[in-house]
Amino acid sequence: MTPLPARAPRLPSTIEEMRASVLHLLDEATTSLARDQEAARSSLAQALLLLAQAPLATAPAPALHGGLVGWQIRRVIAFVDTHLDATIHVEDMAAETRLSLSHFSHAFKLTFGEPPLAYVTRRRLALACEMMLASTAPLAHIAHECGFYDQSHFTRHFHRRLGMTPQSWRRLHAEEPDD
Repeated sequence: MTPLPARAPRLPSTIEEMRASVLHLLDEATTSLARDQEAARSSLAQALLLLAQAPLATAPAPALHGGLVGWQIRRVIAFVDTHLDATIHVEDMAAETRLSLSHFSHAFKLTFGEPPLAYVTRRRLALACEMMLASTAPLAHIAHECGFYDQSHFTRHFHRRLGMTPQSWRRLHAEEPDD
């Protein structure tokens, strides 16, 4: 059986690198699916992680018409990043950009390609993945530190987004013990 990777893949710095990495991982998964399901599962998990963290590398470009402008994008990203451990209301995000709630929600979706709360959840999950790789803290603690109500809430969102439970993901990405 193919050994599982010790670490999550390096986050590519460009969209082209991201596309090539994800295509390579999906190709590996397709090739190994029949002979080694664990290797296929590992490749798929890495591809999902890359896709989940992709927008973290760079801020989206301001939309040509109707989206957020550069300073608003930077402020909302900074606001979300500093408040991930607490409840984040869309009203508070809108206040950071000095827009009405409805205008902000529409402009945010045009700019980021997803609704504000979906973005917040994605950022929380990316932080949780980083914490699971960097520590052996209990999942309940990680869930709380990332702003989820409890471990069940965390697991539900994690499974919905990444296709596996946090415990399975952690085992899949755990460092291999030295032989």
